[in-house]
Amino acid sequence: MKKTILLLALLAGAASAAQAQRTEAKPANTIGLTAAYARTNLAGGNSLPYSSTSHSAYQAGLTADVYVSPVVSFHPEVLYTMRYFDATDEALNRDLTYLDVPLLVRYHAAGLFFEAGPQVSLPLTAKNEEGNDVKPEVNKAGLDYVVGLGYQLHHGPSLGIRYDGGITSVFKKEVSTLGTDKLKSHTFLLVLGYAFGGK
Repeated sequence: MKKTILLLALLAGAASAAQAQRTEAKPANTIGLTAAYARTNLAGGNSLPYSSTSHSAYQAGLTADVYVSPVVSFHPEVLYTMRYFDATDEALNRDLTYLDVPLLVRYHAAGLFFEAGPQVSLPLTAKNEEGNDVKPEVNKAGLDYVVGLGYQLHHGPSLGIRYDGGITSVFKKEVSTLGTDKLKSHTFLLVLGYAFGGK
């Protein structure tokens, strides 16, 4: 009899814990600001004479977290990005600005977050070392993948690191001035953010 009562008590406790987990409230959605410092370069293809060197890049924009569960959020961003693609031959340097739109999923765990998802990149301007317009060399849209991790107070500041890797090539197939049309961007970012809302 005592064993039966104990078993029933354990089952009731487990059911209660499971119900509490199911009914745990989702955090409030947030909007925010973000800024990042990055190092970027181009890689891929085996055609000379292009040889890339790493250069600083900068990024700023708006973010949001839309919670679909207590620990998972949809995290879209709209970013203005400046990328400076430098080569060992300065005549092949290219300075590009983009409108980047990452569409990420974030998993939250006691302040830590892990993020991943695709990013659409739309070129706004493209200049060579002399400041001439070379935007016709650049593909009209690019697709990247993004992975990262960081620490986020539920509302307020956050700090993270992120990798942004190109899936599609930066330049058009018919472009020959760079020696290859298969160059893809590779960017490592240190990201600061601030979220408004939440509780």
